[in-house]
Amino acid sequence: MKKSATKILANNTEINLYCFIGEAVLKTQMVEQALSYSITLKMNPTETKERADECLKQNQSYTLGKAITIAIRENLYNLSLQDELNVFLKQRNWLIHKVVIGNEEDFNAGNIKEELLDKIKSISDKAESIQRLLEYDMIDFCSSKGKDMPETQALLKLQEQGIRIRK
Repeated sequence: MKKSATKILANNTEINLYCFIGEAVLKTQMVEQALSYSITLKMNPTETKERADECLKQNQSYTLGKAITIAIRENLYNLSLQDELNVFLKQRNWLIHKVVIGNEEDFNAGNIKEELLDKIKSISDKAESIQRLLEYDMIDFCSSKGKDMPETQALLKLQEQGIRIRK
């Protein structure tokens, strides 16, 4: 006969931890998505929409590390952005693969340290910053190809101010 496990409710600190990790993972995925679009756009600027969509589908299957490797190999970004991406990749890898390592006793005791929450929150903040850098880089790239981008820039500025845009 199967024993039923006793469920222990999460305390507020644990709930914060779960929320911070979820936010950081979501924002990291948004960086991956922006990177996929950017790589597709920069490597296929003259392709038809149909062909570009095929390339995007392939690029969306890349891990963050693979996408960054391609971006650097193809010299798609300035050195500053490349460095930001490399640093962020290390932070993301820690979040996904090692956040528990070294914190097991604290997790088991329900004693989550503020420093850990701060580190996870900083990854969320960095992801958001890199996403913006990628978005502005795409706008600059499109402008350099003769596309009219003021409306897109205005929408991005509104988003930075916390104004949600719905279509």
